Amino acid sequence: MTRSNAMVVGCVLLGVAATVGMHAVQAQGKPVCETAEPGRVTREIECRLDPAQVMRRFHFKAHFSGSHDDTTARMEAMLDGIPVACEDGSKTSTEGEDGDVSLECRLSVKGLPDAKQVLRLKLRWHHAEYTGFDLDSD
Repeated sequence: MTRSNAMVVGCVLLGVAATVGMHAVQAQGKPVCETAEPGRVTREIECRLDPAQVMRRFHFKAHFSGSHDDTTARMEAMLDGIPVACEDGSKTSTEGEDGDVSLECRLSVKGLPDAKQVLRLKLRWHHAEYTGFDLDSD
């Protein structure tokens, strides 16, 4: 699949679980994100941020369906290859919840003119179906 075929213009950022490979998506006014499916129960989402902006707040949300008593899901965030902690109020793991569930990471990023500013989120889950993600900035 070519990068241009995977481009989605003017819509909400979505990862599609049924499609294999790298996909670039961008919602209007939001960072460009690429998703990769390294395995059936993992996903890596990489978003290139604009380092020229002084300070930004982001809210990342990964969605899952079909969760039940033995479902688990975890999320890790990294900025330029360095682990970052999600802010208070974030939900980076779930276990044993029923129905549609989501993981959330809220974080603030200070712009650095000489940095690449790549936000990478790693998702891993068991006994659920990944249905997509949203990335909003304040």
